Amino acid sequence: MLITTLGTSHGNHTMTRLNSSTLIHTDGVGYLVDCGEPVAATLERTGRWTPPIRALFVTHMHADHIGGLAELVNMYFKRGEKAERNLTCCLPAEAVESIRRYLEALYMAPELRPGTLRLQGVDPGPCYEDDRISATAIFSGHLGGPDNSHAEAGLRNQGQSFSYIFEIEGKRIAFTGDLPRSFDHLGEVVSEPLDLLVMEMTHIRPEEVLPFVADKPVGKLVLTHIHDPWHGPGENVLRDMCFEHLPYPFVIAYDGMELEL
Repeated sequence: MLITTLGTSHGNHTMTRLNSSTLIHTDGVGYLVDCGEPVAATLERTGRWTPPIRALFVTHMHADHIGGLAELVNMYFKRGEKAERNLTCCLPAEAVESIRRYLEALYMAPELRPGTLRLQGVDPGPCYEDDRISATAIFSGHLGGPDNSHAEAGLRNQGQSFSYIFEIEGKRIAFTGDLPRSFDHLGEVVSEPLDLLVMEMTHIRPEEVLPFVADKPVGKLVLTHIHDPWHGPGENVLRDMCFEHLPYPFVIAYDGMELEL
């Protein structure tokens, strides 16, 4: 299994880090976690359209996690293998109809794609399974709950945000997505053994969260969604904190990093 961190920044692009997106290749099939822009361009430049991507998992509806969706869909059905032009987009259930209308407005209605484009709403619990992987969504708490301003405006927003746990090739991998400052919901993600934990590092303080995950059953930790203080020279500060607290291997992700698991 090969994991590639295509984009490792937070809500802002930097000169060296792009918005959030991670690609998993396993047994001739690809899976994406989040699709921050410019994910389609990154896949094109790195030749990562093959093996074919089968499913996309969106953690929540912030632009830096889904802003590249339209061009991803556009390029997917141009670059994907003709026999494999079937993409399932797993995204918060609150957003399915809005995203469908968005794609229709861009002349990319799912039913008119030269293949199959499925928009699948995600709620907490098992959310996807095929012959390679199974996925479970866990409420992450990043968006809290419904924003009164959205409700008052009659919008669909319900504050849905998820972590995902994948079972692949006999291994368990978790992506935290974005977390609340208190990271209360992280406990459920790490309650059972994980071969790999991919954890964000923008909305939580490393001096608080690293001791918390240090005694959890984690085989290896990947830090991504890197906040400004940990870019450049600050990366060494973050690395020192990891060495101080963690008893298991870790890596601070960068764009284009490849990890064999």
